[in-house]
Amino acid sequence: MSTMLTLRRAFALLALALVAAPLLASAPLFDPDEGLHAAIAQEMVQRGDYVTPTFLDQPFLDKPILFFWAEAGSLRLFGHHEAAIRIPPLLFGLLGMIAVAGLGRALFGEPAGLIAGIAYGTMLLPLGVSEVAVHDVGLVPFMVAACWCLLACVPGPGRTVSARRIALMGIVAGLCLGLSILTKGLVGVVFTGIFGVCLVVHRPSAIRQVAIALTIAGVVAVLVAAPWYIAMEGAHPGYLHYYFVERHLQGYLTATQRHAGRPFWYYVPIVLGGALPWTAYLIGAARSARGSRLRLVVWGWFVIGLAFLSIGESKLVTYALPLFPALAIIVGEYLAVSQVRRAFLVHVIVLALLPPLGLIALHWKYGPVRPWTWSAVVLFSVLTVEAGRRARQSRLEHGLIVWIAGMSICALAGMMIVAPQVANWMTSRDLAAVLNREGVLPSRVSVLDERIGSLVFYLDPPLRADASRRRLDEATFTDAVALARVDPPDAVLAVRNTHLPHFYRLFSSPPVPFATAGTFTLFRAEALRQAMEMR
Repeated sequence: MSTMLTLRRAFALLALALVAAPLLASAPLFDPDEGLHAAIAQEMVQRGDYVTPTFLDQPFLDKPILFFWAEAGSLRLFGHHEAAIRIPPLLFGLLGMIAVAGLGRALFGEPAGLIAGIAYGTMLLPLGVSEVAVHDVGLVPFMVAACWCLLACVPGPGRTVSARRIALMGIVAGLCLGLSILTKGLVGVVFTGIFGVCLVVHRPSAIRQVAIALTIAGVVAVLVAAPWYIAMEGAHPGYLHYYFVERHLQGYLTATQRHAGRPFWYYVPIVLGGALPWTAYLIGAARSARGSRLRLVVWGWFVIGLAFLSIGESKLVTYALPLFPALAIIVGEYLAVSQVRRAFLVHVIVLALLPPLGLIALHWKYGPVRPWTWSAVVLFSVLTVEAGRRARQSRLEHGLIVWIAGMSICALAGMMIVAPQVANWMTSRDLAAVLNREGVLPSRVSVLDERIGSLVFYLDPPLRADASRRRLDEATFTDAVALARVDPPDAVLAVRNTHLPHFYRLFSSPPVPFATAGTFTLFRAEALRQAMEMR
């Protein structure tokens, strides 16, 4: 069997595992973001309104529509359960892995491209984002595909690019950028533009071709994205100003968004940690970057992108995701021509330790975990180490990468054992189950210091039909006491068990709960008032 065929099969097997493992793990939906996005898509299907995303009948204007369309389509096709919510981000993650492999191949050849795809798919941040329903994961495949189109417009040694090809590539790039605007606003356009500038610096003679392709792409992107944005402006006057001026421009330049106030270096540890277990390879790749002007194109794409994100006032972990295709391609090109044993040892150690460290963190923060999970997690860590040992003995060209794919699958299996137990502390599925058994939504359900997206998603349709912001909402500690004084006796306050010690300090005598729901303890308003009167 040829080396390339083996590498392709390793890529395909890993891609399949990355999609299948989270679905088999069947973890409940995570709050705050995944549950919210799931509930919005669910409401979109129920209302039949595919223009305005809403949550509890209130317009949700902070995110564009394409990811919600994908979620809603999956719900209609597969039914209202976790797998239907997880399929779109997993497929977007898979497409991102393929797109990164394609761009890496176009830049540095097929081995580098396949390794880059493997690296992108198993870096911690892209891997984690692809397993939960958040919009950022949908941006990467469109952005990377647009960058590939720009690269295809650059003449090479002894190769010219026809005007027809430039026009075609500009149109395809425009389609991709239009979809990226419908997914995550203008960030994909910015990162594609940065890549185009780096290409022109590398090959100044290509400035005309790249400029023409970008111009065509810009026009096509506007034509693709404009209909929905215009429809939103018609339905909600002022939306365009809110989203593009307040959310984009002012959010980037001023501290007006809730994610503002973070230091300039905020993304550095996110990049270093998010690139694990591949971070160590970046050190050697940085040392050899000057050996090729094409390498500097990718490094420039990353460095300028990092500077762009760091200058912005609004910062969030997932905002760093557009940096990772460049990091994966850097790693892919480096490993395609190098066998790095020392960095590989770090790779094995990190992969083997991730699942047990996850269990230790779970035990430390939330309490004892099921005994069998320790045995299962340790088993997969041992298998990861064994795959690493075999990799060091492999004499096949790129055999190290083939075994890295096997190591990643073993570590992934271990992490999928941990994930559902972590999710139990970040979901309201059990709370919804208790309310569903009662059959009637109480006059008010307040959840202490938690988002309620997953709660809304898991409610049975009759209860969901009765839900509104008046009857179902988050509550601060101060709100919880104030509401208990005025709420009807049947009103419910749900308190996560980790919040109970702090919550009980609000009372001289702890209130008596009426039920438990997984990691929640439930109190009636009447019991809370009685506890307050005993002060």
